Amino acid sequence: MFCKNCNNKIKEESKFCSSCGTEVKIISESNVEVKEKLSDKTKTPLDQIVSFISIIIGFIIGKYLGLVVFIFLFAFIIGQWFPKWYLKREHININLVKWVVWSNVLTWLLPPLGIMTGFAALEFGNHFPGESKKYKIIAIIGITASFINSLSGILMHI
Repeated sequence: MFCKNCNNKIKEESKFCSSCGTEVKIISESNVEVKEKLSDKTKTPLDQIVSFISIIIGFIIGKYLGLVVFIFLFAFIIGQWFPKWYLKREHININLVKWVVWSNVLTWLLPPLGIMTGFAALEFGNHFPGESKKYKIIAIIGITASFINSLSGILMHI
């Protein structure tokens, strides 16, 4: 369960958030459980399309670059794994989440890092409903810029 004020993870039996002190109000435990289960398993069609296109582009680039494609696939996997791992922790630093998302604005200059932070931003967007739209827009812009940057580098060497 997460605090509605600061988005830090709080224990089920807590009456107050350990980070900001906001009182935790549970309306219905069954609704909370269902929401948590859905947020963990629900992937939007946009997430599935972006993942599919990324893998296809990765294999196309891999045909020409060889081992470099593994760097992009590794960045994609880390970008998907890190947010899921981080959100399972007891204490979540919302500033770190915001830093990862907003770092995507600059990381496209180094395409594998841009892919990693872009997919991390997409995943964080799934877990923070209030920031979801903003995080996903930033992620899509960063991922697109990373692919354009990497493709322009390939075309310059052909």
